[in-house]
Amino acid sequence: MHKKYLKILLVILVVFLISGFLGFQAEAVDLGKTITDNLRFTRIAAGLPITEEPVDVVTDVIKGALGVVAIIFFIIIVIAGFRWMTGGGNEESITKAKKMIANATIGLIVVIFSYALTTLIFDLILK
Repeated sequence: MHKKYLKILLVILVVFLISGFLGFQAEAVDLGKTITDNLRFTRIAAGLPITEEPVDVVTDVIKGALGVVAIIFFIIIVIAGFRWMTGGGNEESITKAKKMIANATIGLIVVIFSYALTTLIFDLILK
């Protein structure tokens, strides 16, 4: 059993030694620079804005996500208002619609404050 592992180790050692003597050395490639260059070329070809700083990208993503969430809360308010108007005097339906409007309004206020706080913090960090 040990002879088998010893043979495998010996073969691997011989291969490394032969490759070293024959000049088969791996060329060092800066993978990070290659990826960054490819992303830069793609961005330029797509006509996207040039932002080199990761903080700018993170800021844009957070602001975009908060904008989408704000739109969702606004749509919930509109749907709740529609339910209230078409409730036909049904107290249970109207109460549910009022709760939806209240919850969506609270959510919208939280998103607005989150957006303002995010903008303030990133402006302080960047300047």
